[in-house]
This record gives sequence, C-alpha cells and structure tokens, in this order.
Amino acid sequence: MFDRIARRYDLVNTVLSAGTDGGWRRCAARATELKMGGSALDVACGSGKLTALLARIAGAGGRVVGLDFSRQMLEVARADHPGVEFLDGDALNLPFEDRSFDASTIAFGLRNLADPVRGLREMLRVVKPGGRAVVLEFVRPPNGPVGSAYRVYLRTLLPAVGGVLSGQPTAYRYLSDTIDSYRNADELRALAVVAGWKGIRYKGLAAGTVGLLSGGAVDR
Repeated sequence: MFDRIARRYDLVNTVLSAGTDGGWRRCAARATELKMGGSALDVACGSGKLTALLARIAGAGGRVVGLDFSRQMLEVARADHPGVEFLDGDALNLPFEDRSFDASTIAFGLRNLADPVRGLREMLRVVKPGGRAVVLEFVRPPNGPVGSAYRVYLRTLLPAVGGVLSGQPTAYRYLSDTIDSYRNADELRALAVVAGWKGIRYKGLAAGTVGLLSGGAVDR
C-alpha cells in the first residue's frame, strides 16, 4: 500500500493537514534533544521529512539514518534528501547494535506495527543512556465538538481527498475505517511503560488529535 502512494504521499499529507504536518515534525525533532554532531534513527521514515530535519540538526559531523520497509518510499526519500542515509529494514528487528544512537523517532508509523510494544522496545534498545525516543502519532478523537468534527473529517474528507490526490482511494480508506482503534494519550503512555521507557513525557498537538510521546532508558 505504501509503495503505491509513495509518489503523492507528501502532497496528500500537506493538503489534508492544511500544511500543519511540518510543524508537528519540527516538534518531534526538538523533543529528541538532539545536538550538533549527534546521531539519530528515524524508524518508518517514509519519504524522509523527519529524517531530513534530524540530519540538519545533527549537521555534517553527525549521523542520521532513516529506515523503512517500503522501497518506493525510500526511493522518494533518497531523491528528495540526497546525502541522508536511508535503509530498507524492519521496525520490529532494527539492524543496529544496542546504544547506537542518541535518539530514535517514529512519526505516524506506530499504529502500523504488528507489535507496537516490540517496536517501542527496539527504539529504546538502540538509544544510548540519556538519549530520547520519540513517537509522533494520531490519537483517538477527543470528546466534544473538536472530536466530533475530527471524526467527520476522518470518515469523509480524508478518504475522498486522499483518494483523488493519490489515485489510490483504497489506500486512504484504512485511516477512516480504523478511527476507533486509535489509541488515546493514556494508552500510548501505557505502551511506552510496558516497553520499558522511563521519564515519559506527552504533549497533545492539533487540538488533541496528534500526540507527541517521548522517553528514555533512564528517568530524567
């Protein structure tokens, strides 16, 4: 599915979020607390937008790697962000030694993992002591007018617009079909606790429809 939508993926995201998705990624990049010369792994990197942000923070002396299992997404990422390292790999079995990076991230990919707790454990495993692991993810629509409007948007506008712009309507139907399976903030935190994350922080974005979760190997 991701191979089929790779070429139009960024365009659709920008249109559907009214251009605010870039701001969410910048928040995620800041949450890593990555420094110049540091290292980071962006899991389920897709077209590499967050990976590229991290690479700019790390600078020429750092190392930032984007990893994804969609080869078409990786082709787009490599074309759009030359000079950044991208690898084909499995989020549940990261091909890196323990404590290899100062930070790890995943943006809008956790819900697609067959075993999210294992994915979170892998993200933590490859992070050095004192480093941060960061999740940016859609969350269950909150109660009230905002949540009701968001549900309507997900069930109607998102699949319609996403389908037209991408030419792949079935690829965007899964989002609207799985609204009630989205996790809320407490459920995201609980997954991180089970995965062994410490010093967990959570911030709601976009009127509570997007969550920013971070943690590390040690309490801070």
